[in-house]
Amino acid sequence: MLRGLLSVGSDAELAGYRARSHLHDGRVIAWTGSYDVPVAVDGEVERTVPAALARRFGVDGFWERWTRAECVAKLTGRGVVDLVDLMTDELRTGGGPPSGMRLSTLRMPGGIVVSVGRLEGEEPGFGR
Repeated sequence: MLRGLLSVGSDAELAGYRARSHLHDGRVIAWTGSYDVPVAVDGEVERTVPAALARRFGVDGFWERWTRAECVAKLTGRGVVDLVDLMTDELRTGGGPPSGMRLSTLRMPGGIVVSVGRLEGEEPGFGR
């Protein structure tokens, strides 16, 4: 399962992994699976959506959509400023990933919402 390929810990504990995401509370989540294809991970601890973002994008499923947009940005080389466009695209298209990309989103203990994106190929237990 995908959950078994992710680890949550300190920055020092997970420094050896390339695909990591820093959570707002100081913890890090890292992809510990194969790097045979490009991988991106993004996580957020579920919390109140900032008012400006809630007005623009709504609150239902916000952190899932946000982490997915972050993964797309990381895998396509788009910047943080592009997240508004990516979030708007997700709202408009229903959240399908770009061609050649697989995205998976799950909830982990401690209220962590995490998405993992991979280009090409498929890891066992990895799906949309």
